[in-house]
Amino acid sequence: MKINIEEKPKSNIKSGIIIKSKEDIYNMSEIQEIKNAIQEYLILIGMNNRNEVRNVNLIGIGKSNLIHLDSKDIIRTALINASDKVIMVHNHPSNNTEPSSADKHITNVTSKMLEVFNVKLLDHIIVTDTECVSMKELEKINENYEDNKLGLLDKGILLEENIRLKEKLKKNNKSRKMKMEEREI
Repeated sequence: MKINIEEKPKSNIKSGIIIKSKEDIYNMSEIQEIKNAIQEYLILIGMNNRNEVRNVNLIGIGKSNLIHLDSKDIIRTALINASDKVIMVHNHPSNNTEPSSADKHITNVTSKMLEVFNVKLLDHIIVTDTECVSMKELEKINENYEDNKLGLLDKGILLEENIRLKEKLKKNNKSRKMKMEEREI
């Protein structure tokens, strides 16, 4: 019998980089390349469960003050590269580190969508010529973010979890009933 074994995608990183802080991200060569750019660039860093960088992918190139993104591009890249965790990084050519409303929106929508696939969005880092800021540290990720589409997603996740818990309860009740019958015998 021949079985197909799914293998991990090959890493596009040469050395074992472990992310422990936003400074580790800022010092990566790929981030150094975009920090002075006159256009916005979004990079997705994919990691394993030990925060070892597996892949660094350019997701989007925008204008001097925005990037038009679609969450599915980020999610697809994370899934194709078998990422357990991801960090989004983009530059602000204006050197303003304040997250825009579009930054907050794409971050929170993407975070919720990644949860469905058991991929954790650890952070979204904004870089400039001289510094970087963490949206996680600013508490801009999952801060009771509401969106009509996310509301539907949340309801779907709750429904799925409810079904799973009902099945578990049914199994537990069946097991308990069998144990009680065994005791009676």
